Amino acid sequence: MNPRIKEAKDPLKLVRSGVFALERKKWSKARRKFEAALIDDEVQQNAGVWANYGIALTNLNLISEAQKAFTKSVSLDKKNARLWVKKGITESRLGNDNEAKKSFEQALRFDKKDPEIPILLSRVLRKQEDTKKAIKVLESAWKKLPESSQIPIELAIIYNKQNDDRKSEEILTKAIQTARQPDPGLLLGQTLLDKKDYKRSILIYQEILSRFPQSHHAQYGLGVAYHANEDWKKALEEYQKAIPLFRPEKPPQSLFINMGRVLKNLRQNKEAIDALYRAKKYGKPTLEISLLLAELFLESNRPDRAKRALEDAIRIEKNNPVIRFYLGLTLLQLNDIPKAKENFQKSIELDPDFHESKLQLSRLAIQERDFKIAYALANEVAVADPNHIPGNRLAAKLAYDLRNFKRTIELLEPVVTNNPRNHLEDLELILNSWLLLSQPEKAKSFLKRLLEEDKSLKDHLRSKAFFTQFF
Repeated sequence: MNPRIKEAKDPLKLVRSGVFALERKKWSKARRKFEAALIDDEVQQNAGVWANYGIALTNLNLISEAQKAFTKSVSLDKKNARLWVKKGITESRLGNDNEAKKSFEQALRFDKKDPEIPILLSRVLRKQEDTKKAIKVLESAWKKLPESSQIPIELAIIYNKQNDDRKSEEILTKAIQTARQPDPGLLLGQTLLDKKDYKRSILIYQEILSRFPQSHHAQYGLGVAYHANEDWKKALEEYQKAIPLFRPEKPPQSLFINMGRVLKNLRQNKEAIDALYRAKKYGKPTLEISLLLAELFLESNRPDRAKRALEDAIRIEKNNPVIRFYLGLTLLQLNDIPKAKENFQKSIELDPDFHESKLQLSRLAIQERDFKIAYALANEVAVADPNHIPGNRLAAKLAYDLRNFKRTIELLEPVVTNNPRNHLEDLELILNSWLLLSQPEKAKSFLKRLLEEDKSLKDHLRSKAFFTQFF
C-alpha cells in the first residue's frame, strides 16, 4: 500500500498535517486536512481540532463557517476562555454584537487575567452605544490588572472620543507608573506633541525613560519633543542616544532625517549631509532627503552637488514645483540664468500660487532693468497673499521706483505698523511717499501714532537723520 494513501486516511496524522500547515500559514491546506480529519467520530469530539479549523477558516475570510467551528469547539470545552474569545471575534465581525457580548462575558468569567478580553467586551459595548458600561468593564479590569498597558490606552481612547482630554491624560499619566510597558506614556507623549505642548511632552518622555531606560521609542520621542521646541542641541543629544537603543533593530530613516534637520539649524552642514546620507541607507530615497541635501549644498556653495540631489528628486516626483524652484536657485549659483528662469517658470506652471518663484523672477527682472515686469510679478504675490512680507516689501519698493506712491504706502503700512523697529527702511519709504504726494500731514500723523504705541521708538529713529524733520 502506498504510505501516503495510508497517512491520508489516518485522522491523527491529518490533524498533525493541518497544524503544521497552520504554522506555515498555508490556510487552504490546513482547512482541507481538518475537514478530512473531522469525518472521524473521535476527532469530532476534540475542541482543539474545531478551534484550529476555525482559525484556518478565519484566515480564508470564511467568517460564518469559522463562527460555526468555534461554536462547536466551546460546546466541547465550555471553560476555555480562548475559545470563547475566538467565537466572540467572529460573531463581532458578522455583526452579531449581542452574541459577541455574551461570548466575551463568558471568556471574562473563565479568565480574569487576560487584558484582551475586557478590551474586546468594551468595544462591543461601545458598538451598542453603552459607553458607560464599556468604561466600567475596563476600570474594573484595570484594578485587577494594574500592570496592563493596553487597558489604560483603551480607556484613554474612549475619553478622547468624548473630548475629555483631561481624563484621558490623567489615565495615561497614572499608567506610566504601573504598566509593565511604556506604551501608555508613549501615547501621551505623542498626544502632547500633536497638541504642540512640547514642554509637557518632554517631561512625559523623561518620566518614561526613568522607568524604561532602554525604550528606544521614548528616547526618540524625547528628541522629537526638543526638536519641536527648537532646542537644537538637546534634540541632537537625544537623537544620538536613541541610535544604539534601536539595536539589533534597524533605526528608522526618520531619525537620521531629523538629525540632518537639527544639524542644519546648528549650522553644522557637513555633519547634516553625513546624517542624510545615512538616512538613505536606512530606507528608500525620499523627496525630503533630496531637497534637504539640495538646500545644504546650496548653503555650502556646492551647486554641482545640489543639482545632482535635485535630479534624484525629479526621478522621485517629476511634477513637484518645489524641486523646480530649488533647481532654479541652483542654476543661479551655476550662473545659468536662462535655465534658472525656465525652472522658476516651470514651478509656477505646476503651481500658479508658488510665490517664491515669482519673487525670484521679479529679482531677475530687476537685474535686467525690466521694472514693470518685476513689479507685476511682486505685486501678484502681494495681492494673492497680503501677509507675505517679502512680497509686500519688494512690490512696494518697485511701486516707489515706478512713482506709484499710493501703492507703496498701501503695501507697507501694515508691515510697519506690526513691527516698526525692524522696518525702519520701510517706514522711511512710506513717509517719503506721503511727502512726494504732498501730504506731509499724513506722514506726521502716521509717525505720531507709531510713537504713541511705542514710546521708546523715538530713540531708534534719532539714529537716522531723515526722521528728525518730523519731530
